[in-house]
Amino acid sequence: MSLSERFNNFLPYLQSMEFSGFVNESIGRVEEEMRQVLSAEPRCVYGLLDEYIFRGGKRIRPALLMLSFGALDGKDKKNAVKASALIELFHNFTLIHDDVEDDSHFRRGKPTLHISHGIPIALNSGDALYTLVWNRFLELDMPLEKRVKIASISGRAFQRVVEGQGVELEWYRTGKTSVSEDEYFSMVLGKTGALMGASCEAGAYLAGADSGTVEKFRMFGESLGVAFQIQDDILNVTGDFEKYKKEIGGDITEGKRSLMFIHAMSHATPGERKKLSSMLLSRTRDRKKIDYVVSAFRKYDSINYARLRALRFVEEASAFLRELRPSRESGELTDLAQHVIKREF
Repeated sequence: MSLSERFNNFLPYLQSMEFSGFVNESIGRVEEEMRQVLSAEPRCVYGLLDEYIFRGGKRIRPALLMLSFGALDGKDKKNAVKASALIELFHNFTLIHDDVEDDSHFRRGKPTLHISHGIPIALNSGDALYTLVWNRFLELDMPLEKRVKIASISGRAFQRVVEGQGVELEWYRTGKTSVSEDEYFSMVLGKTGALMGASCEAGAYLAGADSGTVEKFRMFGESLGVAFQIQDDILNVTGDFEKYKKEIGGDITEGKRSLMFIHAMSHATPGERKKLSSMLLSRTRDRKKIDYVVSAFRKYDSINYARLRALRFVEEASAFLRELRPSRESGELTDLAQHVIKREF
């Protein structure tokens, strides 16, 4: 059975995702909290963040935190909402800096901050957002022990995000294209997985779960994060700009060592490997060169290979959810996990 046929067997998983009133109401409160945080003065520093952050966005991290919290019958919803808002704002801080580091021109269908306002203002805005987030963590209305624990969960995740990004930047700096799958997954577990893991971990902790359960929620979120990143990489070469809202093929211009690239390199001829490496290192915006790289992904079925790996991560991540007491929230966590690998944006 080919990879394409095997992938088609999973299509029943790929059903539309509609959140319940619990999630929609929770995300609405999270967005209100985010706006309150961003109301800080002076407006010349914080004002332009509103437009960037409220262009849209999947809000998957707040959804994960609130669903994890709800699946365990959490009661302190006010602080769960505040923690969700702060983790989502930190995520947006990383996006601002990532856009500069990657020289991305679009974010959510509009020019990135460094394109519209210049690099100095974009960097300063990101730094201002980072500072706001940490100040608000210190102001959470809960006992000191719990406040320190939530800050610790977030701080460890924030460090791993930066480390994962740093590893990827080192590949760019040194021109390394012979990246193994193990190296890729290690990098993605930090860059993308850590923050989703922290969202689930914080939700479980705030719900009062025991340490073993909290750890399982963290691992669930991290695995989901890896699947999320793989799907994001797939969409970057197969997606529709009107839905995806980022440059199609932009990851190739950036020089990203995606799972598809790693898989294609492992099957390509020596001549093809040399050409693929050269194009990735050139940071080309030439459409013909970008199309050549994508054609290699298709030639070696690397796109479907990546899809199947994402599906495997989702299946493994979701297995422990069956241990939970059946509830609307635990069911929606399962649905959200499946949604991660069928999304189109």
